[in-house]
Amino acid sequence: MTSVKKSKAAIEVILTDLDSSYTEVGGGGISEIKQIRTNVYMVSIPQEERIDQFTYEVSVDDACKVEILKKEPSTKSFQR
Repeated sequence: MTSVKKSKAAIEVILTDLDSSYTEVGGGGISEIKQIRTNVYMVSIPQEERIDQFTYEVSVDDACKVEILKKEPSTKSFQR
């Protein structure tokens, strides 16, 4: 499988996880999905006075089967 197909598979699994686990109803939608290292992705979701961020570490095998190894939430405050 190509790197693009592996990234696509990883992002689809991450979006499915966020859809079932992220409960904040205010703010905007997803503003950024970024691969920051091999098999590590960061998702940003803006809220009123902060940005909720989730860093996912995943494994993707040659058949594009994805497993979430680690998920770390964080919050970034807006600078005033």
